[in-house]
Amino acid sequence: MALDTNISVLLDDANLTTNINFLSPLGFRFQLTRAPNVEYFCQSATLPTISMVEIIQPNPLAQLTRPGDRITYEPFSIRFRVDEEMTNYLEIHNWIIGLGHPDNLNQYKNLNQGAGIYSDGSLVILSSNNNPKVRIGFENLFPLSLSPLTFDTTQTDIEYLEAEVTFRYRKFTVEVL
Repeated sequence: MALDTNISVLLDDANLTTNINFLSPLGFRFQLTRAPNVEYFCQSATLPTISMVEIIQPNPLAQLTRPGDRITYEPFSIRFRVDEEMTNYLEIHNWIIGLGHPDNLNQYKNLNQGAGIYSDGSLVILSSNNNPKVRIGFENLFPLSLSPLTFDTTQTDIEYLEAEVTFRYRKFTVEVL
């Protein structure tokens, strides 16, 4: 009986969670404003590392470490299944071409006048009941790389093609819904 009392006291504390369900890696949805066809086919997303440098403060006895003043966001990557018409793949491909080395000025012009150079995106984390719980918003995403697609007639089972895209962005924010 004492154990039950201790647990209820802990759960009543305002600083502790009352939801003891674990976060599932299966419950998410990724939305990208500039490439809407990627959302339905997204298979995985990796929430990137966020880090801060430390500042070393000299001291006669020992060096002290203090928090730095700059935050670094690592690149953000998602993996998606490529649809049969390659629509989602081409959304990212054409975006990279327009940014990097267009064949003609119309490609860059369409990029600027259309959806733009940057795009916002969000990773919505779902609860165990598939309800939106947390929204991670990425500001000013742009693609850095798009993985190759390997066509192979020697496969014995159909393994649908997947592509991985890596993005840079200004920052991400976390919002509890």
